[in-house]
Amino acid sequence: MPRQKPSTCPDYSSWLYTLPEPWRVTTVNRDFKICDSYPEEVVVPRSVTDDMLKKIAVFRQSGRFPVLCYHHRKNEGALLRCGQPLRGSGQKYSADDIKLLNMCLTGKRRGQVLDVRSQSTAYHHTSKGGGTELPERYPQWKLVYGDMEAPTEIMTSLEKLMTVCSDHASSSNWCEKLDSTGWLGHVHKLMCAVQLVVRWIDGTDGTSVVVHGATGRDATLAVTSLAQLLLDPQNRTIEGFIRLIQREWLDAGYPFSSFHGSDRNTKERSPLFLLFLDAVWQITRQYPLSFEFNDMFLHKIFTHSHFSPYGTFLYDSPFERLINKLNERSYSLWSYLLEPKLKATLVNPYYSANNSVLSISADVFVMALWSWAYVRGSSSSEAPPPSPEHDVVSVLRETHQKLLDEQAQVRRELEKLQAKGREVLANIEAKCDQPTTEVKGDQPTTEVKGDQPTTEVKGDQPTTEVKGDQTTEVKGDQSTMEVKSDQPTMEVKGDQPTIEVKSDQPTIEVKGDQPTTEVKGDQPTTEVKSDQPPTEVKSGQPTTEVKGGQPTAEVKGGQPTTEVKGNQPAMEVKGDQPMV
Repeated sequence: MPRQKPSTCPDYSSWLYTLPEPWRVTTVNRDFKICDSYPEEVVVPRSVTDDMLKKIAVFRQSGRFPVLCYHHRKNEGALLRCGQPLRGSGQKYSADDIKLLNMCLTGKRRGQVLDVRSQSTAYHHTSKGGGTELPERYPQWKLVYGDMEAPTEIMTSLEKLMTVCSDHASSSNWCEKLDSTGWLGHVHKLMCAVQLVVRWIDGTDGTSVVVHGATGRDATLAVTSLAQLLLDPQNRTIEGFIRLIQREWLDAGYPFSSFHGSDRNTKERSPLFLLFLDAVWQITRQYPLSFEFNDMFLHKIFTHSHFSPYGTFLYDSPFERLINKLNERSYSLWSYLLEPKLKATLVNPYYSANNSVLSISADVFVMALWSWAYVRGSSSSEAPPPSPEHDVVSVLRETHQKLLDEQAQVRRELEKLQAKGREVLANIEAKCDQPTTEVKGDQPTTEVKGDQPTTEVKGDQPTTEVKGDQTTEVKGDQSTMEVKSDQPTMEVKGDQPTIEVKSDQPTIEVKGDQPTTEVKGDQPTTEVKSDQPPTEVKSGQPTTEVKGGQPTAEVKGGQPTTEVKGNQPAMEVKGDQPMV
C-alpha cells in the first residue's frame, strides 16, 4: 500500500466560525488544561463565561462539559453532548451547569436529555458517583433513557456473531443462531435512539437535545453522529462523512487504541464504532440513492480502524496524538481514501443528492446482516470488487455531467448574443423614430428620411413642416403652397383650366423676397379645358387676375409654362382656385 504525504482530513472547522448569534467558540481548553479528551476549541453558548465552564467541568465526568455538535438553522434546535453529571447518591448539582443548559433553549421550549444507557445501568452508576440530571433541578428538561446496553455486553454479542458467521456454511439452523447473538437487537436500539433525537430537533418546536452516557466517549458519539447523518445532507458525501468521523469520533475522544487494540485486554475492547458503521449501512439500504459512498468505503474505514499502516486511528484522544507528534510520524488515511483512482471505486454510481432530512425505520424486520463485515471474517482487509455495472454507470454519470456543463455554457453564450441583438435593434429603432437635425452656422437644416421630400430653408426664409403625406406649407410674406400626396395636382375648378404637375419629387427654391417656382425634371403639362386663348405675362406688365372663365397660362408647343419675371407680383386665383 503506497505511503501518502502527511495530511489531515478535509477542513471541518469552518462551521465553527459561521455560528449563529447565541453561540461562540471558546479556547478555555487550550493546552488541554480542562479536558484531555476534548479538542482545544469547542462551541458553547455565548452567555456562558470561561470561568463557568471550568466549574461545570468539575461537575461532569472526565471534565466533559456540554458542547455543541449540531445546530438546526431553521428552528434553532441544538444538539449537545457531554459526560454524566457527578451527583452520586446524594443531591449534588451545579448551578452553572443548569444555567448553561437553560441558555441552549429558545423561548419557552422545553429541552430533552437523552441518557443512552438503560435506567438500571444509570442507577448503577449512581453508586459510583455518577448518575443523571435531577428532574427537580432541571425543570425545563425532560429525561429519557435510550436503553442501550453496556459496551461489554455489546462486545459479547459481537463475539457470538463472529462465531456464527465462521461456520454458516455447515449449519442447518444458522438463522436461529444469528438471532441468538443479539447483535441486530443492539443495532435496533441504537437506531431507535437516533430516531428520537432527529424527531425532537427537526420538529416544529425545534427542541434542543443533550446526549450523554457514562463517560461521553461511548454510545453517545454513535447517537450524535448518526443524528447528524440524517439531519445534514453534507455528511452523506464522502468528504462530509470523513469530516463527521474526524469531528465526532477522533476529536471527540473516542479511545480507538483502547477499544480496538489487539494487545489490549478483552474487557477493555468495545465494538461501538463498528455498531455505528453497521447502522450507517442499514440506513444506506433504506436510502440507496442518498449516499455518495458505497459499502466498500464503509468496509475500508472499519478495517483501517483495527489494522492500518496509517496513523489516523492511533491513540485515544487529540491530546495523546499531539504529545506523540502523530502528524509528523505517520500519514493520514483520509489522503489515501481521497486519491482520485481509489475514490472512483468508493463512489455510489446511483447517488443523487437528497437535501431533505431522512426518516428511517428501526423495525427489526427491516434489518439485515452486513455480510461484508462479518461473514468474510474480521481479518479480511479488502471488500469484494465492485460489480461490472459500477464502471458502466460511473462513465454514464460522468458523461451526463459533462453534457450538462456544456449545455450550461452554450446557454450562457446564447444569452450574451441575444442581449447584443436586442441592443442593436433598439439602436436602429431609435434612429428611425427620431429625425436627425444638423445646424450649420445660423441656417438650420432639417432632413426627413423615408419617402418624404427634402426641404431646405436658407437665410431668413419661413419654416417648412413635412408630416408624412400631409400638406406642406410655407408661411410668411411669401406665397403659400400646399402639396398633397407624393405628386401634387393643381386643379382649378369651374371653367378655369386645370393644371396638372407630374413629377416624382418637385424641388422648391425660394430666393430673395419674391418667390420663384421652378419645375425640374419632366416638365409639367398644362391642360386648358376651355375655348379661351392663353395669356402671357411679361416683365413690366401688371398683374393678371383671372376671374370666372379667364385663362391664366400660355401654351407653347403643347406644354404651357407659367413664368413670373422681374418684380412682378404673384398671380392670384380667387374663388376655388389654387394660389401660386
